[in-house]
Amino acid sequence: MDFELSKQQQEIKARAAAFVEEVCRPLEDRWGIDDYAVPHDVFMGVVAKFREYGFRGLAVPKDAGGQGLGTIAKCLVYEEIVKSPVMHGLLATWSGFLDPHPALYVAPEWQKEAYLYPILKDDKFYHINISEPGAGSDAAGIETTAVRDGDNYIINGIKRWAPPPNHPGITPKYLLCYAVTDPGKGYEGISLFLVDYPNPGVSVLKEYTTMAPGTYLGRSCDYQYKDCVVPAKNLLGAEGMGFRYMMDQLNRNRTVIGARLTGTARWAQTQAAKRARERETFGKPLSERQAIQWMLAESEMDLEQSRLMVYKTAWMLDQGLDARKEAAMVKCFAPLAACRVIDRAIQIHGGLGVLQESRFGQLYFQSRIAQVAEGTTEVMKMTIAREVLRASMTA
Repeated sequence: MDFELSKQQQEIKARAAAFVEEVCRPLEDRWGIDDYAVPHDVFMGVVAKFREYGFRGLAVPKDAGGQGLGTIAKCLVYEEIVKSPVMHGLLATWSGFLDPHPALYVAPEWQKEAYLYPILKDDKFYHINISEPGAGSDAAGIETTAVRDGDNYIINGIKRWAPPPNHPGITPKYLLCYAVTDPGKGYEGISLFLVDYPNPGVSVLKEYTTMAPGTYLGRSCDYQYKDCVVPAKNLLGAEGMGFRYMMDQLNRNRTVIGARLTGTARWAQTQAAKRARERETFGKPLSERQAIQWMLAESEMDLEQSRLMVYKTAWMLDQGLDARKEAAMVKCFAPLAACRVIDRAIQIHGGLGVLQESRFGQLYFQSRIAQVAEGTTEVMKMTIAREVLRASMTA
């Protein structure tokens, strides 16, 4: 068992750290608290630099036009880049910021030309439409329908928790919409569609501001599909394959979320340790007080557990192994751990920790939202328990 990163992985991690220092740090005093204050040209400039540093298509297989470096490489980059608060704003269009949807890797060539390569090569973006007003963590309970009508499908329904199309000033090239094609088959009746955008059959019904404005989870909206006409050829795979695609996507996303939160919490821990060394109270540095030392120790244990869980799960995904349980464990543990680490960092900073300029509040709320987004903590525990019980049947 080798816990050391390969030379290539170490180089990727170092390059991501350099990206933070050379591209993001100069922007931090001007942008980073409110992502909507970032001008479009600045946003696209960072995206262009992101490409220059070699971070697009990291986990996309080489035969699909990517770098073929796997989920672990993607996690290493995410873990580093979130150490700049700027990236919490610029990751506003997180869907597709790094890689296209995995279902496109094995799509027909014409779909790759139209929907895969523009994401990899032309700095285009897409948004994913899964959740609905009545279906969040219960993703199999979606009610949006796609009815076959000759050479088209007609989609009707409302999708929730997607980035607004102008967030921040970026219009997605297309939407990935999960819809029911056969209501009688349950989750096996869900299919996935490529919906060109802007589209006369899709409108923004309502926009929301979350408790974490200024982060990539700060704004959201409802998309309404009303008699939206989608060519039948825009079906990804075959009818009924949507839920399989969804779970594959969510397992990968949950793992990367864990990496992002580990990096976020590591930044908070570093700030807390610096403050403990520099701040004196009653004639002693905080770092010499056992109460503070225990806070730092507990945070370090949280961080190490998160990081190891993320790396193992990413490795399993790259090996083609079933990582449902492990991805759920990452998604359950990492947000809770990040909140604990950030909360301790706030406490160590005292009054300075609650100032907006400290950015701890922004990161705490973002980590708190992550306990809900892409599967709640409770649903993740249900998934973990189900896999444990299933394994016991053959033990």
